[in-house]
Amino acid sequence: MPPRQPQPSRHSSRRAVPPRASGYRHPAASPRPRRFLLLLIVLIGLMAGAAIAWWGASWGVGRLGDRPAIVESESADSTAIVDSEGGPVAAISDPADTTTLSPLPVANPADPYALHPWAKQSYVPAIMYHDVVVGTKQVWFDHTLADLRRDFEAIRAAGATPISIDALYDHLRNGTNLPEKPILLTFDDAYLGQYENAYPLLQEFNYPAAFYIQTGFVGVPTSKDHFTWDQMREMEASGLVTMAAHTINHPEDLRLLDDEKLHREVFESKRVLEEQLGHPVLQFAYPSGNRDERVMQVVKDAGFAMAITMDSGYVGQSPNLLEVRRFNQFRLTEALIGTRTVPRGELHTYDLDVTAPVTLSEETVDNVHLFAMRGGRAATVHADARYNVGTLIDRYHATAGINGSFFSLPWIYASSNVMVGPVMAANNHAFVPGRDRDNRAIRGRPLVLFGRDRLAFVPFHPDVMNTQADIEQLMPDVTDLFVAGLWLVKDGEALSLSELESFNLSSAAEARPRVFFGVDEDNQIIVGVTDTHIYSLKLAQILPKLGVREAVLLDSGFSSSLVYEGEVLATGHATAEQPSRPVPHAIMLYDLYKLQLNPPDRDPLTRLVKAVPEESQFATQQVLQSILAGRNTLEKGDRGAAVYALQRGLEMVAIAQGEPNPLPSGADGVYGNEVVAAIEPYLPAAPSRVWLASTEGETFEGETLAAEPLRGTSIDGRALRSVLNAVGELPSPVLVDTDLPGRRERSRDLSRNP
Repeated sequence: MPPRQPQPSRHSSRRAVPPRASGYRHPAASPRPRRFLLLLIVLIGLMAGAAIAWWGASWGVGRLGDRPAIVESESADSTAIVDSEGGPVAAISDPADTTTLSPLPVANPADPYALHPWAKQSYVPAIMYHDVVVGTKQVWFDHTLADLRRDFEAIRAAGATPISIDALYDHLRNGTNLPEKPILLTFDDAYLGQYENAYPLLQEFNYPAAFYIQTGFVGVPTSKDHFTWDQMREMEASGLVTMAAHTINHPEDLRLLDDEKLHREVFESKRVLEEQLGHPVLQFAYPSGNRDERVMQVVKDAGFAMAITMDSGYVGQSPNLLEVRRFNQFRLTEALIGTRTVPRGELHTYDLDVTAPVTLSEETVDNVHLFAMRGGRAATVHADARYNVGTLIDRYHATAGINGSFFSLPWIYASSNVMVGPVMAANNHAFVPGRDRDNRAIRGRPLVLFGRDRLAFVPFHPDVMNTQADIEQLMPDVTDLFVAGLWLVKDGEALSLSELESFNLSSAAEARPRVFFGVDEDNQIIVGVTDTHIYSLKLAQILPKLGVREAVLLDSGFSSSLVYEGEVLATGHATAEQPSRPVPHAIMLYDLYKLQLNPPDRDPLTRLVKAVPEESQFATQQVLQSILAGRNTLEKGDRGAAVYALQRGLEMVAIAQGEPNPLPSGADGVYGNEVVAAIEPYLPAAPSRVWLASTEGETFEGETLAAEPLRGTSIDGRALRSVLNAVGELPSPVLVDTDLPGRRERSRDLSRNP
């Protein structure tokens, strides 16, 4: 029997922000009844929590209509970068050193029910059907013949290939290759309608399938008719249908049977099938999906190699071969969007033409006005807080930039840099895993992977894609990654409304400025923003007309921001004078020819001077040089471009060291005394600080110190040299390799898209 009919869930694009944890001290001498009551409440709460968790695992996650919407406003009290175990994340090694794929791993030989590691990286859906009827459905889980035909036509249109259950087992156990977009069709309960209606359609389309049989019902009418042994043999003889066990009498819950009855239902169903069909039967399906460790042990003891459940998800997400997952028939669209294998451990990627200059185009397509940029070499930024995209472009010397993907707490005054899903960026090389509560919501969304001048787009699977080691199995040279909102275009075709809706992005149907990232038909990166408020579906429909081959949706609405050579071209507000919401994540584009002609200056004084607006650079240089020469100091109340230059220099140093920004600008900027305090960690030991003297005539290293106490009031030449030394040790602010490669020989078939 199928599961109870799922109920549609109510999603919200916002979630309440939980309060910060606060300390609680129990009174030292509480009355005994109060203690007893408190203990009782705790026990009841634990029992209720366990029950809810069990219910969510069994019914609430991944079933029809129950997939939660994206978390666009999760709270986050900490922005520390930690791994999934709570420890600090180490920087990755140089990805350029990794030039070959790691050897193909093997499944655990000690566990015959372990999935092969490469199978975990593939997205193979199994679809569960029951009776197939002509005309009106008798129960909700029936499927009409017309519906099944539409499903088969959708499978063909998606380029998916139905496979046999034996091929699936070989893939899951041994990692053998499958077609690029495989799918398994399964039919439960041996209904006569499967023989009369589904089987002829399988023959017409030449699609293999697995039929799960309860042997006590073969040829026996119940509330529905069932096919006979002869009809079973006829279907198997076609080579399209594989028969598998589904117990004798289809008990609703095998867990409730005593040992003797459980043993009979499992062992006897296998024996009878093998006797009637004349070959071993190695596949089993749990009635209603119900099982526990005792039930699975009996299935093992009976000699079954694989057992299938009713848990929703791709088969590679299954914990083992005794708990293989399936989608029900109503989730076929979602399953088809994600279906993909990773043959021989390789990843389908786009080899990018990064030699193309960054170019800007302004387009109007189907009454939608947008700006698009193409070309160059790209890198992502995961900042320590939130900034305008223009600030990040300036900081990292990029040609252009666009806001990135979805982040937590979207409110305009928030500063959290926590992203929705895992993230890794070129500015810090730290892999930050996605949070569990977010990962459950974004399963199947596009994970965007940057390698060296290549891109890949794969459905995100948190069970096997939430650690750096997992990702490096897919792309050993990974440099950047993030999870986008949804696919807009795949294989040069716009996704349909039902396909877009399957990602359950709550804001997708709202009219907003829209931001996208992808690859065009010339294998160049393309990013863009509409300044027309449109739905995601409309954007998906116009992008193929711009030559886009693959594209995903980035954070849209108030976050929308496209900046090119210092000019704000599009924002999430009405005009360029209104800045977009600051963001912690952005995508930078670099024009390699321009970088070669005008490389970033490594001189620390020049780097400070170039941090201020161009019209102030000459005056700033004069002030800083006079300080170095001992003719000037910056005092407590000083403001202006020189103070700002030092502020930016200290900010660069802090970011490079993984520290928080010591000088975040307030409403009226910063003052000299604030800069003095921030410089202090970079100064030599206290006795050498000329500006810390408090006794007239005291000397140090032959120098006579000032008579007045200057602690925290001035910046002199020695303090400025300390800052310049720290800035001089920083790496280049440019996030990409500035080499201009020739057009490489492409070893991959670029007609195959990720």
